[in-house]
Amino acid sequence: MEDFDSNNGCLYLGIDAGVFKTSVCTSDGKKFSERSVVIFLQKDSDNTEEKILSGKEAMELQDGVIKEALNNELKGKDDILAFKKFLKAFLNKHDIDPDRQTAYAIIGVPSNADRQYKMNLLELSSEIFSGAMVVDELFCIAYKKSLQEGAMIVDIGSGKTDICVINSNIPQQNECLSLPCAGKDIDREIVKLITERWPDSRMTEELAMDWKEKYGNLGSGQDSCIVDVPLENGILHESIAEEMQIACEFVLTDIVSGITRVLSDVDAEIRETVRNNIHIFGGTSNLPELGTFIENELKELGGGKVFLDPYSAFAISEGALELARNMPPEFWQQLRAGKQDEGLIL
Repeated sequence: MEDFDSNNGCLYLGIDAGVFKTSVCTSDGKKFSERSVVIFLQKDSDNTEEKILSGKEAMELQDGVIKEALNNELKGKDDILAFKKFLKAFLNKHDIDPDRQTAYAIIGVPSNADRQYKMNLLELSSEIFSGAMVVDELFCIAYKKSLQEGAMIVDIGSGKTDICVINSNIPQQNECLSLPCAGKDIDREIVKLITERWPDSRMTEELAMDWKEKYGNLGSGQDSCIVDVPLENGILHESIAEEMQIACEFVLTDIVSGITRVLSDVDAEIRETVRNNIHIFGGTSNLPELGTFIENELKELGGGKVFLDPYSAFAISEGALELARNMPPEFWQQLRAGKQDEGLIL
Protein backbone atom coordinates (compact mmCIF):
# COMPACT_ATOMS: atom_id res chain seq x y z
CA MET A 1 0.00 0.00 0.00
CA GLU A 2 1.29 3.49 -0.86
CA ASP A 3 2.51 5.50 2.14
CA PHE A 4 0.04 8.35 2.61
CA ASP A 5 1.27 9.29 6.10
CA SER A 6 1.62 13.02 6.67
CA ASN A 7 -0.22 13.15 10.02
CA ASN A 8 -1.83 16.53 9.20
CA GLY A 9 -2.06 17.31 12.89
CA CYS A 10 -3.96 14.08 13.55
CA LEU A 11 -3.03 11.39 16.02
CA TYR A 12 -3.02 7.82 14.74
CA LEU A 13 -3.22 4.86 17.10
CA GLY A 14 -2.69 1.14 16.68
CA ILE A 15 -4.36 -0.88 19.43
CA ASP A 16 -4.03 -4.55 20.33
CA ALA A 17 -7.22 -5.20 22.30
CA GLY A 18 -5.98 -8.33 24.04
CA VAL A 19 -7.88 -10.39 26.57
CA PHE A 20 -4.85 -10.39 28.87
CA LYS A 21 -3.03 -7.20 27.88
CA THR A 22 -3.91 -4.15 25.84
CA SER A 23 -1.06 -2.55 23.90
CA VAL A 24 -1.02 0.82 22.14
CA CYS A 25 1.37 2.49 19.67
CA THR A 26 0.84 6.08 18.55
CA SER A 27 2.04 8.21 15.66
CA ASP A 28 3.76 10.61 18.07
CA GLY A 29 6.09 7.86 19.29
CA LYS A 30 4.35 6.53 22.38
CA LYS A 31 4.24 2.81 23.09
CA PHE A 32 2.65 1.30 26.18
CA SER A 33 0.96 -1.86 27.41
CA GLU A 34 -0.79 -3.09 30.53
CA ARG A 35 -3.19 -5.68 31.88
CA SER A 36 -6.75 -5.48 30.54
CA VAL A 37 -8.17 -4.99 34.02
CA VAL A 38 -10.16 -2.12 35.47
CA ILE A 39 -11.51 -1.14 38.89
CA PHE A 40 -14.42 1.22 39.43
CA LEU A 41 -14.10 2.85 42.83
CA GLN A 42 -17.28 3.60 44.73
CA LYS A 43 -18.41 7.22 44.72
CA ASP A 44 -18.44 9.00 48.06
CA SER A 45 -20.41 11.97 49.31
CA ASP A 46 -17.72 14.45 48.26
CA ASN A 47 -16.94 12.95 44.90
CA THR A 48 -19.46 12.90 42.10
CA GLU A 49 -16.96 11.49 39.60
CA GLU A 50 -16.37 7.77 39.39
CA LYS A 51 -12.66 7.04 39.84
CA ILE A 52 -11.21 4.44 37.51
CA LEU A 53 -7.97 2.53 37.97
CA SER A 54 -6.54 0.31 35.26
CA GLY A 55 -3.71 -2.13 34.72
CA LYS A 56 -1.12 -2.46 37.49
CA GLU A 57 -2.87 0.04 39.75
CA ALA A 58 -6.06 -1.99 39.53
CA MET A 59 -4.28 -5.26 40.22
CA GLU A 60 -2.56 -3.88 43.32
CA LEU A 61 -5.66 -2.31 44.87
CA GLN A 62 -7.42 -4.50 47.41
CA ASP A 63 -10.72 -2.62 47.56
CA GLY A 64 -13.12 -1.98 44.70
CA VAL A 65 -14.63 -4.25 42.12
CA ILE A 66 -12.17 -5.88 39.68
CA LYS A 67 -13.44 -6.76 36.26
CA GLU A 68 -11.67 -8.19 33.25
CA ALA A 69 -12.12 -5.33 30.83
CA LEU A 70 -12.22 -7.50 27.76
CA ASN A 71 -13.46 -11.04 27.26
CA ASN A 72 -13.81 -13.39 24.32
CA GLU A 73 -17.39 -12.37 23.55
CA LEU A 74 -17.88 -8.71 24.53
CA LYS A 75 -21.63 -9.21 24.19
CA GLY A 76 -23.06 -7.88 27.43
CA LYS A 77 -23.64 -4.16 27.97
CA ASP A 78 -21.60 -4.28 31.16
CA ASP A 79 -18.62 -5.78 29.31
CA ILE A 80 -18.83 -3.19 26.55
CA LEU A 81 -19.09 -0.31 29.02
CA ALA A 82 -16.23 -1.71 31.12
CA PHE A 83 -13.88 -1.88 28.15
CA LYS A 84 -14.86 1.58 26.96
CA LYS A 85 -14.06 3.03 30.40
CA PHE A 86 -10.87 1.00 30.62
CA LEU A 87 -9.63 2.19 27.23
CA LYS A 88 -10.34 5.86 27.98
CA ALA A 89 -8.65 5.63 31.40
CA PHE A 90 -5.72 3.75 29.88
CA LEU A 91 -5.18 6.43 27.21
CA ASN A 92 -5.61 9.32 29.65
CA LYS A 93 -2.96 7.77 31.90
CA HIS A 94 -0.54 8.25 29.02
CA ASP A 95 -1.68 11.82 28.24
CA ILE A 96 -3.87 10.91 25.30
CA ASP A 97 -7.29 12.55 25.25
CA PRO A 98 -9.25 11.73 22.07
CA ASP A 99 -11.93 14.23 23.16
CA ARG A 100 -9.49 17.09 22.61
CA GLN A 101 -7.78 16.06 19.40
CA THR A 102 -8.50 14.38 16.11
CA ALA A 103 -7.56 10.76 16.71
CA TYR A 104 -7.96 7.82 14.36
CA ALA A 105 -7.49 4.24 15.55
CA ILE A 106 -7.21 0.78 14.10
CA ILE A 107 -7.90 -2.01 16.58
CA GLY A 108 -6.51 -5.51 16.11
CA VAL A 109 -8.90 -8.28 17.15
CA PRO A 110 -8.56 -12.07 17.52
CA SER A 111 -8.80 -14.04 14.29
CA ASN A 112 -11.73 -16.17 15.46
CA ALA A 113 -13.76 -13.26 16.86
CA ASP A 114 -17.34 -13.31 15.60
CA ARG A 115 -18.95 -10.40 13.77
CA GLN A 116 -21.01 -9.29 16.78
CA TYR A 117 -17.85 -9.00 18.86
CA LYS A 118 -16.22 -6.89 16.14
CA MET A 119 -19.31 -4.71 15.75
CA ASN A 120 -19.47 -4.04 19.49
CA LEU A 121 -15.78 -3.19 19.62
CA LEU A 122 -16.10 -0.94 16.57
CA GLU A 123 -19.10 0.86 18.05
CA LEU A 124 -17.47 1.63 21.40
CA SER A 125 -14.22 2.65 19.65
CA SER A 126 -16.12 5.01 17.36
CA GLU A 127 -17.51 6.72 20.45
CA ILE A 128 -13.96 7.38 21.69
CA PHE A 129 -12.07 8.27 18.49
CA SER A 130 -12.77 10.53 15.52
CA GLY A 131 -12.72 7.39 13.42
CA ALA A 132 -12.00 3.72 14.03
CA MET A 133 -11.55 0.48 12.11
CA VAL A 134 -11.35 -3.13 13.31
CA VAL A 135 -8.77 -5.42 11.69
CA ASP A 136 -7.77 -9.07 12.13
CA GLU A 137 -4.71 -9.12 14.38
CA LEU A 138 -2.87 -11.60 12.15
CA PHE A 139 -3.21 -9.19 9.23
CA CYS A 140 -1.73 -6.44 11.44
CA ILE A 141 1.31 -8.63 12.12
CA ALA A 142 1.74 -9.61 8.48
CA TYR A 143 1.40 -5.99 7.35
CA LYS A 144 3.99 -4.61 9.77
CA LYS A 145 6.51 -7.38 9.19
CA SER A 146 5.92 -7.41 5.42
CA LEU A 147 5.35 -11.16 5.51
CA GLN A 148 4.62 -12.45 2.04
CA GLU A 149 2.95 -15.57 0.67
CA GLY A 150 4.59 -18.69 2.06
CA ALA A 151 5.03 -17.51 5.64
CA MET A 152 3.46 -18.97 8.77
CA ILE A 153 2.37 -16.81 11.72
CA VAL A 154 2.12 -18.39 15.17
CA ASP A 155 0.59 -16.00 17.71
CA ILE A 156 0.93 -17.49 21.21
CA GLY A 157 -1.27 -15.43 23.48
CA SER A 158 -2.61 -15.85 26.98
CA GLY A 159 -5.77 -17.85 26.30
CA LYS A 160 -5.20 -19.28 22.82
CA THR A 161 -2.72 -19.77 20.01
CA ASP A 162 -3.48 -18.79 16.42
CA ILE A 163 -1.58 -20.44 13.58
CA CYS A 164 -2.02 -19.15 10.05
CA VAL A 165 -0.33 -19.58 6.67
CA ILE A 166 -0.28 -16.53 4.44
CA ASN A 167 -1.52 -17.50 1.00
CA SER A 168 -2.70 -14.03 0.03
CA ASN A 169 -2.47 -10.46 1.25
CA ILE A 170 -5.09 -11.04 3.93
CA PRO A 171 -4.98 -14.18 6.14
CA GLN A 172 -8.31 -15.94 5.72
CA GLN A 173 -10.14 -17.47 8.68
CA ASN A 174 -10.39 -20.84 6.93
CA GLU A 175 -6.60 -20.83 6.56
CA CYS A 176 -6.06 -20.46 10.32
CA LEU A 177 -6.06 -22.86 13.22
CA SER A 178 -6.94 -21.65 16.71
CA LEU A 179 -5.73 -23.78 19.62
CA PRO A 180 -7.14 -23.50 23.17
CA CYS A 181 -3.67 -23.77 24.68
CA ALA A 182 -1.34 -20.88 25.44
CA GLY A 183 0.27 -18.96 28.28
CA LYS A 184 -2.55 -19.50 30.77
CA ASP A 185 -2.19 -23.25 30.39
CA ILE A 186 1.47 -23.04 31.38
CA ASP A 187 0.42 -21.13 34.50
CA ARG A 188 -2.17 -23.78 35.36
CA GLU A 189 0.32 -26.59 34.81
CA ILE A 190 2.80 -24.87 37.12
CA VAL A 191 0.12 -24.65 39.81
CA LYS A 192 -0.70 -28.33 39.33
CA LEU A 193 2.93 -29.48 39.55
CA ILE A 194 3.74 -27.32 42.58
CA THR A 195 0.61 -28.53 44.37
CA GLU A 196 1.56 -32.14 43.66
CA ARG A 197 5.03 -31.55 45.11
CA TRP A 198 3.81 -29.54 48.12
CA PRO A 199 0.14 -30.38 48.84
CA ASP A 200 -0.10 -27.62 51.45
CA SER A 201 1.11 -24.92 49.05
CA ARG A 202 -1.07 -21.88 48.44
CA MET A 203 -0.42 -21.42 44.75
CA THR A 204 -2.30 -19.07 42.44
CA GLU A 205 -2.18 -18.69 38.67
CA GLU A 206 -1.11 -15.08 39.15
CA LEU A 207 1.98 -16.20 41.10
CA ALA A 208 2.67 -18.96 38.56
CA MET A 209 2.54 -16.40 35.74
CA ASP A 210 5.03 -14.20 37.60
CA TRP A 211 7.44 -17.15 38.00
CA LYS A 212 6.97 -18.11 34.35
CA GLU A 213 7.91 -14.62 33.17
CA LYS A 214 11.06 -14.69 35.32
CA TYR A 215 12.17 -18.30 35.03
CA GLY A 216 10.23 -19.95 32.20
CA ASN A 217 12.45 -22.02 29.93
CA LEU A 218 12.45 -24.66 27.22
CA GLY A 219 16.07 -25.68 27.59
CA SER A 220 17.83 -27.76 30.20
CA GLY A 221 16.35 -25.79 33.08
CA GLN A 222 17.73 -23.00 35.23
CA ASP A 223 19.70 -23.88 38.35
CA SER A 224 18.93 -20.43 39.71
CA CYS A 225 15.16 -20.93 39.58
CA ILE A 226 14.77 -20.40 43.33
CA VAL A 227 11.41 -19.09 44.52
CA ASP A 228 9.49 -18.58 47.74
CA VAL A 229 6.74 -21.21 47.70
CA PRO A 230 3.83 -20.04 49.87
CA LEU A 231 2.65 -22.74 52.27
CA GLU A 232 -0.21 -22.78 54.74
CA ASN A 233 2.23 -22.33 57.61
CA GLY A 234 5.03 -20.31 56.09
CA ILE A 235 7.29 -20.01 53.06
CA LEU A 236 9.65 -22.55 51.50
CA HIS A 237 12.76 -21.31 49.65
CA GLU A 238 13.22 -23.94 46.95
CA SER A 239 14.14 -24.54 43.29
CA ILE A 240 11.27 -25.25 40.87
CA ALA A 241 13.46 -25.56 37.76
CA GLU A 242 12.15 -29.01 36.90
CA GLU A 243 8.48 -28.09 37.32
CA MET A 244 8.98 -24.94 35.26
CA GLN A 245 10.57 -26.78 32.34
CA ILE A 246 7.98 -29.58 32.40
CA ALA A 247 5.08 -27.08 32.39
CA CYS A 248 6.49 -25.05 29.49
CA GLU A 249 7.32 -28.10 27.38
CA PHE A 250 3.95 -29.72 28.13
CA VAL A 251 2.03 -26.85 26.55
CA LEU A 252 4.48 -26.01 23.75
CA THR A 253 4.42 -29.63 22.55
CA ASP A 254 0.70 -29.21 21.83
CA ILE A 255 1.40 -25.99 19.95
CA VAL A 256 4.05 -27.73 17.82
CA SER A 257 1.44 -30.41 17.05
CA GLY A 258 -0.81 -27.62 15.78
CA ILE A 259 2.00 -26.27 13.60
CA THR A 260 2.58 -29.69 12.03
CA ARG A 261 -1.16 -30.08 11.47
CA VAL A 262 -1.29 -26.79 9.56
CA LEU A 263 1.86 -27.71 7.60
CA SER A 264 0.28 -31.00 6.50
CA ASP A 265 -2.58 -29.05 4.89
CA VAL A 266 -0.29 -26.69 2.98
CA ASP A 267 0.03 -27.26 -0.77
CA ALA A 268 3.03 -29.46 -1.46
CA GLU A 269 4.67 -26.91 -3.77
CA ILE A 270 5.01 -24.29 -1.02
CA ARG A 271 5.25 -26.56 2.05
CA GLU A 272 9.06 -26.41 2.15
CA THR A 273 8.95 -22.61 1.93
CA VAL A 274 6.43 -22.37 4.75
CA ARG A 275 8.23 -24.76 7.12
CA ASN A 276 11.35 -22.62 6.81
CA ASN A 277 9.48 -19.36 7.34
CA ILE A 278 7.73 -19.74 10.72
CA HIS A 279 7.31 -16.48 12.65
CA ILE A 280 6.43 -16.58 16.35
CA PHE A 281 4.65 -13.71 18.10
CA GLY A 282 2.56 -13.12 21.21
CA GLY A 283 3.14 -12.62 24.91
CA THR A 284 4.34 -16.20 25.46
CA SER A 285 6.87 -16.05 22.61
CA ASN A 286 9.61 -14.66 24.86
CA LEU A 287 10.30 -17.98 26.60
CA PRO A 288 14.05 -18.72 26.41
CA GLU A 289 14.97 -21.41 23.87
CA LEU A 290 11.48 -21.33 22.33
CA GLY A 291 12.76 -21.21 18.76
CA THR A 292 15.26 -24.01 19.32
CA PHE A 293 12.61 -26.15 21.03
CA ILE A 294 10.17 -25.84 18.11
CA GLU A 295 12.87 -26.47 15.52
CA ASN A 296 14.02 -29.61 17.38
CA GLU A 297 10.43 -30.87 17.58
CA LEU A 298 10.03 -30.35 13.83
CA LYS A 299 13.20 -32.26 12.89
CA GLU A 300 11.39 -35.58 12.87
CA LEU A 301 8.89 -34.18 10.35
CA GLY A 302 11.24 -32.63 7.84
CA GLY A 303 12.61 -29.75 9.89
CA GLY A 304 11.75 -26.06 10.00
CA LYS A 305 13.17 -22.59 10.62
CA VAL A 306 11.72 -20.37 13.34
CA PHE A 307 12.00 -16.59 13.56
CA LEU A 308 11.35 -14.74 16.82
CA ASP A 309 10.48 -11.05 17.21
CA PRO A 310 12.18 -9.49 20.28
CA TYR A 311 9.38 -6.89 20.39
CA SER A 312 6.48 -9.24 19.73
CA ALA A 313 4.41 -7.76 22.56
CA PHE A 314 3.77 -4.77 20.25
CA ALA A 315 3.67 -6.62 16.92
CA ILE A 316 -0.11 -6.25 16.56
CA SER A 317 -0.35 -2.64 17.74
CA GLU A 318 2.63 -1.61 15.58
CA GLY A 319 1.01 -3.20 12.54
CA ALA A 320 -2.31 -1.53 13.31
CA LEU A 321 -0.57 1.84 13.65
CA GLU A 322 1.29 1.36 10.37
CA LEU A 323 -1.98 0.57 8.64
CA ALA A 324 -3.76 3.55 10.23
CA ARG A 325 -1.04 5.94 9.09
CA ASN A 326 -1.01 4.56 5.56
CA MET A 327 -4.75 4.71 4.97
CA PRO A 328 -5.60 7.48 2.44
CA PRO A 329 -6.52 10.73 4.26
CA GLU A 330 -9.79 10.72 2.35
CA PHE A 331 -10.78 7.48 4.07
CA TRP A 332 -10.51 9.01 7.54
CA GLN A 333 -12.12 12.27 6.42
CA GLN A 334 -15.14 10.45 5.02
CA LEU A 335 -15.31 8.30 8.12
CA ARG A 336 -15.31 11.35 10.37
CA ALA A 337 -18.02 12.92 8.25
CA GLY A 338 -20.13 9.77 8.61
CA LYS A 339 -19.95 8.95 4.90
CA GLN A 340 -17.88 5.77 5.26
CA ASP A 341 -19.94 2.81 6.41
CA GLU A 342 -18.23 -0.08 4.62
CA GLY A 343 -14.85 -1.71 5.05
CA LEU A 344 -14.58 -0.80 8.73
CA ILE A 345 -14.14 -4.45 9.68
CA LEU A 346 -11.31 -6.29 7.93
